[in-house]
Amino acid sequence: MRFDCIVAGSHLRYAGVWQRPQQLLSRMARRVPVLVVEEPFLGAHDGEHRETRGALEVLRPIRTTFDVERVDGATVAAVKAWVGARAPLIWLYSPMLLALAEAFPDAPLVYDCMDELAAFAFAPPQMKALERDLSARANLIFTGGRSLHEARKALGAKVKLYESGVEFARFAEAARIAPHALYAHLPRPVYGYFGVIDERLDLEVLEALARSEAQTVMVGPVVKIDPAVLPRRPNVHFTGAVDYAELPAFLAGFDVALLPFARNAATANISPTKTPEYLAGGKPVVSTPIADVVAGWGDVVEVAETPAAFAAACAAAAAAPDAARIARGTERARGAGWDAIAERMWIDLWDGQAG
Repeated sequence: MRFDCIVAGSHLRYAGVWQRPQQLLSRMARRVPVLVVEEPFLGAHDGEHRETRGALEVLRPIRTTFDVERVDGATVAAVKAWVGARAPLIWLYSPMLLALAEAFPDAPLVYDCMDELAAFAFAPPQMKALERDLSARANLIFTGGRSLHEARKALGAKVKLYESGVEFARFAEAARIAPHALYAHLPRPVYGYFGVIDERLDLEVLEALARSEAQTVMVGPVVKIDPAVLPRRPNVHFTGAVDYAELPAFLAGFDVALLPFARNAATANISPTKTPEYLAGGKPVVSTPIADVVAGWGDVVEVAETPAAFAAACAAAAAAPDAARIARGTERARGAGWDAIAERMWIDLWDGQAG
């Protein structure tokens, strides 16, 4: 079976933090029309918000109330109207959107597994069972990291490892452009992080950095945690959400880039996209011992076991950056481009595995 459009179900807002779904689906939309269906959003009136971005369209159901277990009939009807007489491929990021596959039982089904969502805070209790169902039914499973792949490889040849990549040219600009205006009055050194600030971050590491003489800049939205638990000191700066296009300018001001993740159920299988982004920008990177970071990037990233060791590693990297190591990391990132990843995925979609 072949397809001439893609219906993608995502737990992430397409207009939010630019991550794996946006990177891949925007590239798939260069080949076939793509409809991105988001999880419902609470609003004052029922309806569907639509946004068109070239060949890609976003459908966000607005509901006064909804059941997180299922995509409702109105959403399914809107999707079927968009598909029309075309032959869709269903591409899911969350098992909570499995009803999209049920609505098109003859369509090939792809599960792009970018996180162990059932391990995240506030995950619906039925998500594990739905994830097993989705994994069993999918024609292809793309895994966004080595740990995710290891956990699913018993499902056979349909499971394929596609670690997340980087828009290399965009983030390499950080080595050439002026830093964001935020840094104009900040003393050096500056330790920086960009991404979602949530339960996956190690608060003890952040506190250790806050107690240092350096400035710590945290770029991104705070979600699912009480902002009051974060260190609030004059040398710690939270920007809130910023546009994806601004990230290189923020990265340009980092003396050391941070991967300050806790070791918990939510981080056991993560493969942070920001790792190659930091390296593309020519920055030294310090990480906690996250399995996929150690396995994939351990030779170009400094790994620290404890909060004190993390702060010490940041201070050392800021004082005496290892130019040779940074150069190796930049070259490694150069080979991890999203265009090449999307091209290889497209070939997999058409080699008979998805239909």
